[in-house]
Amino acid sequence: MNIKHLIGFGLTTGLLSSAAYAQDNITTGFDPVIEDRAMTSMIGWTAGVSAATRFNTSDDFDHLENEVEGFVELTYGGFHTGFSVTSLYQDPTDDAEFEVDLGYGADFGQGMNWDLSYSYAWLNDSKDHGEEITATLGFPIGRDASGAFAVIIDPDNGESDQEVAFEAPLSERWTAVGLIGNSDRDDNIYAEAGAVYDFGDGVSFEALYEDTNDGDGVLGFTVSYEIGG
Repeated sequence: MNIKHLIGFGLTTGLLSSAAYAQDNITTGFDPVIEDRAMTSMIGWTAGVSAATRFNTSDDFDHLENEVEGFVELTYGGFHTGFSVTSLYQDPTDDAEFEVDLGYGADFGQGMNWDLSYSYAWLNDSKDHGEEITATLGFPIGRDASGAFAVIIDPDNGESDQEVAFEAPLSERWTAVGLIGNSDRDDNIYAEAGAVYDFGDGVSFEALYEDTNDGDGVLGFTVSYEIGG
């Protein structure tokens, strides 16, 4: 899930997989999550689909890839589980990446919250796979903005990524999003910055710039549609 890693299956849909271009195809973990899950005793669900296109800003905006992703998430109290399918662009071996996650989160004190989740991803033909354990702490920033700090651990080798992210409303429709992270796994620093426009009725548009200290910058555009109940 590219910049599907801060996916709060909401406005930050694009912030799903951080530094996707610093990683391999397997990018497990619904990124550090800025999201608002209702703590109720009823089962809730969210489903959606998104389409994205990305360009290399360091090479005359050369087109890099197109991507289509679909997901569904179920919640019950603080428990949540999700499944997603993401297309792989012109991959010689695999056509899609599948991912499942399971976790629990809760609110505590003055707008703060925590979440602990496990994610497993695999490719459809090569059967390559990966795992992640993500611990996230969410916190308010001023009156309207929200922030999150996350540590994403690879249980196979103990290495991790550390990320700090924010989202802040700019107007009734526009929201600014951003993220900076350090990857022990890839030995680099990465960042994301962008804006999301909410059309209403579950439809949103996101423009997001991603970069690393050892790679080219990437500009992506994503259109998403979500429903829930």
